[in-house]
Amino acid sequence: MIEKLDFLVRFWELKGRHATLGEPLAAKEQVELLSLMQLVQGEFEVPPAGPVKATRTSLPAQLIGDGGMRRVEIRGLNAGALLVASGTPVAAGGQVIVRATDAVSGVEYALPCKVMWVHPGSEKEPCTIALVVDGIPTRSVFATPDAQMGGQLSIGQGERLVG
Repeated sequence: MIEKLDFLVRFWELKGRHATLGEPLAAKEQVELLSLMQLVQGEFEVPPAGPVKATRTSLPAQLIGDGGMRRVEIRGLNAGALLVASGTPVAAGGQVIVRATDAVSGVEYALPCKVMWVHPGSEKEPCTIALVVDGIPTRSVFATPDAQMGGQLSIGQGERLVG
């Protein structure tokens, strides 16, 4: 699912910049946006309210808003919405930020979102929240230990102390 998130973040970034900024996209970015739009064609609908089951590709994330931060799990993802599972609900119509990281590739995503609907959970299932990207998401690369050390765990060159 992380690969699809990476792909969609680029789509949402170009789409958001095209819609909100005063400057038009560069010609290369316009072509890229049109190409991405063709790939996500038919995925713009927000799914109806209801629970979403966990899958083996579910992605852990954080939901930041309402004066706090909570752990969530991204269980569904398309060009129209993110479906996340949470132990506690949030208010529909509210603004939040979804933060997800991929420690393997050293990438962090921050997506400004609007809460479209909340499906209450039960004793066995968490609540499900539908989020629509509302703004320009960011993709940041951070240094991983592997990248800093050339893929090897190295403590450094030590000096030998001889008496």
